[in-house]
Amino acid sequence: MAEKAAVDPQAFKKAVDEKTNARLKMWLEICAHCGLCADTCHFYLANDKDPKLIPAVKGKKVLEAFKKKDKIDEAFLEDFYWTVYGDCTMCRRCTMFCPFGIDIATITSTGRGLCVSQGKVPENLVKTIESYYEHGNQMEVSTEDWIDTLEWMEEELQEELPGATIPIDKKGANLLYTVNAREPKFYPMDISQAAMVFYLAGEDWTMSSKGWDDTNLAMFAGDLKAAGYVSQLVRDAAEELEVKRVAITE
Repeated sequence: MAEKAAVDPQAFKKAVDEKTNARLKMWLEICAHCGLCADTCHFYLANDKDPKLIPAVKGKKVLEAFKKKDKIDEAFLEDFYWTVYGDCTMCRRCTMFCPFGIDIATITSTGRGLCVSQGKVPENLVKTIESYYEHGNQMEVSTEDWIDTLEWMEEELQEELPGATIPIDKKGANLLYTVNAREPKFYPMDISQAAMVFYLAGEDWTMSSKGWDDTNLAMFAGDLKAAGYVSQLVRDAAEELEVKRVAITE
């Protein structure tokens, strides 16, 4: 859990104003409280059908935050924090059954963005975002360790397929292959197995020495500025290497 932060009403109001748009306002106001979303939510079903966990009720909490703007207090923020981070995984099952197509996932993500304005974000997500800025990936893998892992996996691969390689920073390739940062950290063999598929398929591909992590936990945190930074790392790598396509495994 994030450390308790002092409430900054003006920052909260600014975040509300920045995130308000016609579509979001429509979603927040059009709900007919029909209840069709209730049984689609695993939080609701797993907690004895607690009415507070009905998706429509959680969406109403975000509407309340938008109406409060700079009138929030610590008690409201604490409850709101748990609603948007602890009671919704943004799976969108509820939206599939909503007759109005209300996107609770986007509403929840917007609510998380309001919490970001207060510095109230789960601690592990904060650490992950810091790792993106410092290392360019969520697992604190250094460039040296990343290259070493690719070279090691290439050696392992060549024991089975002598002509196979794991190209790094190859310009003009058809495809840039990106991975979940857990792979070099915990499951490096996944990379060699993908390389085997590319080799046997005759694919013209490469991996990049930077911008290779295709996860974006900043997006789940609701920190859109950091999420944009993470996405830009991959785009920059693709443009620098002049590849035609990017393959994202995540």
